[in-house]
Amino acid sequence: MRQEKYSAAVGTFATLQRSPKALSDLYRIHVIDRAAQILDCFGFDHQELSVSEIGAKTNLHRSTAHRILMALEYNDLIQQNPENGKYRLGIKLFRLGHQAVSHLNLREICRPFLTRIMNETKETVHLAVLDEDQVLYLDKVEGPHALRMPSRVGRRIPTYCTCLGKAMLSFLDDQEVKNIFRNQVLRPYTANTVKTLSQLLTDLRMIRKRGYSVDNEEIEIGLRCVGAPIKDYTGAMVGAISAAAPSARLSSQKIHSVGKLVVTTAEEISEKLGYEKSINAKAQ
Repeated sequence: MRQEKYSAAVGTFATLQRSPKALSDLYRIHVIDRAAQILDCFGFDHQELSVSEIGAKTNLHRSTAHRILMALEYNDLIQQNPENGKYRLGIKLFRLGHQAVSHLNLREICRPFLTRIMNETKETVHLAVLDEDQVLYLDKVEGPHALRMPSRVGRRIPTYCTCLGKAMLSFLDDQEVKNIFRNQVLRPYTANTVKTLSQLLTDLRMIRKRGYSVDNEEIEIGLRCVGAPIKDYTGAMVGAISAAAPSARLSSQKIHSVGKLVVTTAEEISEKLGYEKSINAKAQ
């Protein structure tokens, strides 16, 4: 369902370029427009507003503004100050904004490194983050060779049968991984896909030892990928990078050398993000 929605959105991109006003009108939902109007009322010079003040700024009837504020408050997007009854932006907006900005910064920082891997390997390189229990592609640098891949920026894919996913899962402890897959079935995409949580945990322990993950035709026959996690200044895992190629080009003999390149590059990116190996090693 997610993929269908995404594909539909991509399919309308040309239309969006030709007639942005018409397309935006087509997808407008008035209650969301009004909610956005209310959120836009707040700023550094007016951090708290009453219902009346919001109504005056948006030209919304007081009862309408109050009803939308209640919905926003229910979803932690708005908070009410119990002392004066006024409203202010919720902490959830800060978290979402911080996440969006950090992802944009991550993509910008990683791009030269992704390009370098592509130039050295002549293969397609990816950057991804962990989005709950799935991998979210954040960036992609295409290699010169034609490669049929299911990857696309903005697309989500499973974690357990992809090198990007396993690289990020390897940074979690076993209990955290168990919690993620507590209510999930490990769907076999190919004969090589891990079939049980026990197999996955064994695979993750091996990844931690060698430093890189491998997708050996686990999500698609004929495709191999090698990945490694990247860390920020706190030592937390913030994403992963990978190199992908047809199995014929990324042979079993080449996996280790490409893996070393991906790991070294992931470490350089981590340092660029402020990660200091010696300090974090002492902390652990």
